[in-house]
Amino acid sequence: MDRRSLDVVGTDIIRTHAHGLAEAARRVPLDTPVPSCPDWTMADLVWHLTEVELFWTHVITHRPSAPDQHERPTRVGDDELIDGLERAADGLVDALTGVDPAESAWSWADEQTVGFTLRRQSHEAAVHHVDGCLAAGASLPVFSPAFAADGIDEVIGVMLTGVPEWARFERRPGVIRLQTIDTDDSWTLAFGRMIGTSPDSGTEYDLDALEPVDEAPDVTVEGAAVDLHLWLNGRGDLATLTVEGDESFAHQLRSIAASL
Repeated sequence: MDRRSLDVVGTDIIRTHAHGLAEAARRVPLDTPVPSCPDWTMADLVWHLTEVELFWTHVITHRPSAPDQHERPTRVGDDELIDGLERAADGLVDALTGVDPAESAWSWADEQTVGFTLRRQSHEAAVHHVDGCLAAGASLPVFSPAFAADGIDEVIGVMLTGVPEWARFERRPGVIRLQTIDTDDSWTLAFGRMIGTSPDSGTEYDLDALEPVDEAPDVTVEGAAVDLHLWLNGRGDLATLTVEGDESFAHQLRSIAASL
């Protein structure tokens, strides 16, 4: 995690957005559908973030060990869900407070640091706060442009690009550039396929994939960092952005992101 990320994520972000989701959940019945998370109710959303935060609390508390001994919690009754989310968030914040982000800690990604958890859970809580507000019909939380740009960077750098050593990236037609107008950040990505066989499971993979490139794009999607962030995460509309070039590649990128 780079210096800029450390400047815009943190325990205050985790607490604010987890408690913000709890507040949104108190405004509506827990069986309210969540439009940005098909098949989920507000209760499902609250429990999901609770489970996630309990898991990463275990990871940080037992660092640098892998979470092999973590036991998935039993879902509590609806009358305990919202308070349970707030307790889980506070527990994660307590576990992270005062810990050097550079300290070793397990993660599912290449980066094995406390900072990975700090960054991932900041954006996890923020995006699910948005989900809760969309379900409750409440105003969306305010993200700083720098925080939103870091969210885009994390999605692209951690989730959308990179192939394991045992796989190869095969180019396909199309290069897309995402450009923020308020932070002057950009990401240029080539479309392709990740092809290979996992040596651990023997599973063969042939999946849509992306890789960073330094090339002229076929399409540029440009807008405010917050709007670009929400769109990339499936919580915003492409109509809020300016598209120059072949729009089909923008839809293709969203399809890949949605499959993760």
